[in-house]
Amino acid sequence: MEGVLARGGLALGALFGYNEATMSLHLTRRDFLKGLGALAALALPACRRAQEFAVAPESCPEWMRAGEASCFASSIPWATGALPLLAVCHEGRPTALQALPQAPGTRGLPAWAQASLLDLYDGGRPAQPSFNGKPFPMRGLRGAMRGWAAALREEARVAFLLPQGWSPLREAQVAALRALPSAAAGRRYFFSWDPAGAPRAASFPELERLTEAAFGPACRWDVGRPQGEEALAELTALLRDDALDLLMILTPGDPAAFSPSFARALGQCSAETLRLCLLPDESARLCGYVVPQTHFLEEWGADADARGHLCLRQPVTLPLRPAFSEAEVLEALLRDGELPDEGREGVSPVHARLAELLPGFDEGLRRGVLPGAAPLPLRLAPAPAGSPYLHPFFADGRFSHNVWLREAEDALSGVRGEPVVWLPCEAPSAEQAAGQAAEQASRLRAWRSGGRVLPVCTHPGLEAPLLPLLPGLGAWADGELLEGDEADVVPRRALHPMPEASELAMEADSPVRGASPQWGMCIDVAACIGCQACTLACRAENNVPTVGAEELRRGRDLQWLRVDAYLDAQGRRAMFVPQACRQCEQAPCESVCPVNATVHTESGLSAMVYPRCWGTRYCSAACPYEARRFNFHDYARASRRLQNRPDNPEVSVRPRGVMEKCSYCVQRINAAQLKGEMPQTACQQVCPAGAIRLLDLVREPVERSLRFFDVAETRPRTRYVRSD
Repeated sequence: MEGVLARGGLALGALFGYNEATMSLHLTRRDFLKGLGALAALALPACRRAQEFAVAPESCPEWMRAGEASCFASSIPWATGALPLLAVCHEGRPTALQALPQAPGTRGLPAWAQASLLDLYDGGRPAQPSFNGKPFPMRGLRGAMRGWAAALREEARVAFLLPQGWSPLREAQVAALRALPSAAAGRRYFFSWDPAGAPRAASFPELERLTEAAFGPACRWDVGRPQGEEALAELTALLRDDALDLLMILTPGDPAAFSPSFARALGQCSAETLRLCLLPDESARLCGYVVPQTHFLEEWGADADARGHLCLRQPVTLPLRPAFSEAEVLEALLRDGELPDEGREGVSPVHARLAELLPGFDEGLRRGVLPGAAPLPLRLAPAPAGSPYLHPFFADGRFSHNVWLREAEDALSGVRGEPVVWLPCEAPSAEQAAGQAAEQASRLRAWRSGGRVLPVCTHPGLEAPLLPLLPGLGAWADGELLEGDEADVVPRRALHPMPEASELAMEADSPVRGASPQWGMCIDVAACIGCQACTLACRAENNVPTVGAEELRRGRDLQWLRVDAYLDAQGRRAMFVPQACRQCEQAPCESVCPVNATVHTESGLSAMVYPRCWGTRYCSAACPYEARRFNFHDYARASRRLQNRPDNPEVSVRPRGVMEKCSYCVQRINAAQLKGEMPQTACQQVCPAGAIRLLDLVREPVERSLRFFDVAETRPRTRYVRSD
């Protein structure tokens, strides 16, 4: 005890009842408990991270000089037109997908396109070929390819189910396959099919605008072969009649999942069947040979977009596992069945053919797009009433496994993780309160069909129920409507009633003082369509981990950015408002933090210094905008195991027990300032409507803004405006 008193001092000794005059210790229970409390207070800093609380914000990783990332122009092939993009790589591994700035008529990058990066690292990708459900050696596949290439030059009856869309590479390979010498004419069949390229159902304006922003207009190219449902019907008939010796399914869609008749014919046919797939699906289960497919970031290609521009594609990384692209399979059939080696050594035959077809191909890769080098497609008329709609996140269900998209909130419905069934309803009278309309629209209901339960929302003006385009879902009459507790199957958030017109008037703003730059943000709520591209970009840029469905139900989402939806009195969606940290000049969170973990910088940012944060959550309680998130668990480690995606090294990974929030992508700000450029935040770069802008409020002051979303005396730097 004397050693303890020597270290703690006489004051601590007094707490334990130590008498200096008599050199004796009279310890009572009360004294003992008081002493333990004092010892705990002295030991508390050492129990955490032994940090000296003098760390300036500029010493944190976000304020350091940004690491150099390698960026490559590429594109995503899609049935209604390719999407140009910029693949951001660190240490040779892609970490994020962004909008390609130099693409003509660029419209940002939709949420599903950004989240498709996770498919590159998905642990469910086939690790090797298989035959009849069992692993098949690569040398066996190469031998089979040589046999199929020889059969094409004989009397074998071969059919190909190809992706929709227009690609000069695919069309050249199909023409070469048609021209191969053969003893029998007309024994090669070519079809194109993809459910994402089907005509879309007529819906309501907000959903139609959102779908077009995600996938572009519904269109189709004239490629001189059967497409869509006609193609699938003809191919099914060939399989039933045993008119084929070999079928190669190279389309990204899953025909067996969408067509029961095709699935039966595929399972019962005597032909050899091959499925090229990125992830296992129903068609792969029914085919004899399953060949792993490369991700679009691992392959060469060129595809047209809906505006007649040619979007080029290049591998930004070697295949992470043995896999082949559609173009490599077709090229191998033209070259006696010789598939590329796993290391991709030497000149790629696909690259050589592209360079031959497209003069200036290698120079065009720097820009990523060849303007006007592709034909224009034909726009498709809307599908009949009652047809399924293409979900802006999950498309035809091929992205339903994606954890980023499953935690993204559909701003139209307030639902996470599942597509929504839309039901028509009667519009309330103008005299009804907006709150009643919002309550009616968010009532808990669900629809069950084929063992699947989907949340239900209503919208006035619909002619018929709108079902999402998903495999296995029947017509509306084939399911049942659930209400009450049984319908509460997925997390959903209540929508907001639309404010009165007088509350949305633009008011004058006071000028911002301070030396340039003084950062702020301007968000046009009239332009925002609620597509959630900004939330996905924020997640990828700032290493925001996923938390899982159970944590979402507990309200422990870590997203730094959310999009609030507001309803008008008729129950229609009228306005979307992105909400993140408002970067207040008089921030309540800064005054209540006991360890100075949230501070104000000279450029006007409300910064978080994560090593200081003790997780008291005082700042979260003081924030009137609900813009802060508490890291309850070690989500980063669990998220890394689930996604296998490397983190963005320019942003620190937050430990458990700290607060997180938007920082205006300060790492981008500092990197741009070093180059003398105007920075762009991640959310700004991908927004298809151009609704978000980062500003230096000294050089570009916002004169008037909406004050309805502001709390008095906080003076936020994020300003909302209406351009309508």
